[in-house]
Amino acid sequence: MSDPVGIPLSGAFVPPAEGGHLDVADAATGAVLLRVADCGEKDVDAVLAAVTGAAARWRALTAPDRTEALLRWARELDGHRDTLAELVARESGALRAEAAADVDRAVACVRHYAGLVGKIDGRTLSGIPGHLGHTVREPYGVVAGLNSWNSAPSLFAWQAAPALACGNGYVLRAHPAAPLAPVLMAHLAQRAGVEAVAAFTGRDAVDTRLARHPAVGVIAFTGSADDGREVVRASADQVAPLTVRLAAPHNAFVLAGADLDAAVPCLAHSRFACAGQNWFAAGHVYVHTSLYEAFVAGVVALAERLRVGPPLAADAQMGPLISAEARDRVAAAVAAGVAAGAEVRAGGGPVPGLDGGAYFQPTVVTGAWPSNPLRARPPAGPVLTVSAFGDPAAAAAEANAAGSGALAQIWGRDARAVQDLAGRLQTGTVWINTHDALAPEIPMTPWRGSGYGASGGPDALDELTRTKAVVWDLTPLAERTPSLTKAALGADSEGPDHD
Repeated sequence: MSDPVGIPLSGAFVPPAEGGHLDVADAATGAVLLRVADCGEKDVDAVLAAVTGAAARWRALTAPDRTEALLRWARELDGHRDTLAELVARESGALRAEAAADVDRAVACVRHYAGLVGKIDGRTLSGIPGHLGHTVREPYGVVAGLNSWNSAPSLFAWQAAPALACGNGYVLRAHPAAPLAPVLMAHLAQRAGVEAVAAFTGRDAVDTRLARHPAVGVIAFTGSADDGREVVRASADQVAPLTVRLAAPHNAFVLAGADLDAAVPCLAHSRFACAGQNWFAAGHVYVHTSLYEAFVAGVVALAERLRVGPPLAADAQMGPLISAEARDRVAAAVAAGVAAGAEVRAGGGPVPGLDGGAYFQPTVVTGAWPSNPLRARPPAGPVLTVSAFGDPAAAAAEANAAGSGALAQIWGRDARAVQDLAGRLQTGTVWINTHDALAPEIPMTPWRGSGYGASGGPDALDELTRTKAVVWDLTPLAERTPSLTKAALGADSEGPDHD
């Protein structure tokens, strides 16, 4: 990709209609990395027109041809793994290894859904006597993706791959803070023969333009709650269906008898990986009173040992936040939490001695009640809050009262206690004795204030297709005349009145 980076269409990079560009910063230094197209309404219209036409051609291909095209895309992504990982690391601040793992997830997702092309089935309906019905699942046409900047490759793939498997086209509005990897992914898709994929960049205003556009059949959103509500409101103009995943750290529970040797490092990794900015990061940990002091001591010691540094440095164990603004929001949230009575047990501020990037220390906080700002409005950053509990039912009720419901972790050895707690939690996904069970085969469905609509697994195919029912009347033709028509025909057959 040359500087400035244009819009990937038909295997080439096209300059924006109005010629504007946005700067993409290197998270480690704050310096400009590359410039990308600042797309406006004309560009959105042009991209959607191109993908709408390409989607029609994509649906006309045979299932084996579409499968092979998706597999070629997966090979292109895998072949550019190092380049994509470096772009992700530099523009988002994720460690090189973390970025590479996210690219691997994207490749696995594309390969998984390539295997489901042509395998989307309907149902046979025979409940009406003398009739036969069946349903088919048909594509919407174009799926519009609106994503946050973190975990950009896997988010792209988890939306685009099932959309394409269903016969849709896919257009991504790449987040302007970290658009480079998604734009390259779209270019590689087109080069692989998957022309019904595009990505463009632009300021926040193009989100609502995309959400309101009549060429968009369904919208897939991942991002902040405020942005998500704006997209939902915009989609109402054309009554477009949506899948919505709103970012919020989730709760974890460490039950009595849990293996702390496994739970402590896994929960620390869950929160401090990608500087705490992953959408699946643990934000708060409820620890049984019998293990509370040992857990806090263990996670504090680990947080203090973590080496924070540039994402491409070989010895770095945690990188920077994406921007100075993001770091300042985390610092302000910690200060507000302390002012409300919380206690910082490790970290708590910017990393001394590291200039340029938005580095913040891995931070552990105790004494934050649910009303504390750190619990009520958890920041996207490396801040883990911990509290003790005695009654699992009460802890579950407290967690449920927060209103979010995307994900939870449970750590424990007592299967009955684990299963009981899992049943009490109002969340769409529960991970048990694991912190990173992400796989394209497994659906993830946010509940309540975290959004709605499944991603991953076969459920995603249902979200990105619509049902058509076809009903046949199998009764003999002579028996089908409606009663009203029979009456009219009977009156006509009597002939005119000659009295």
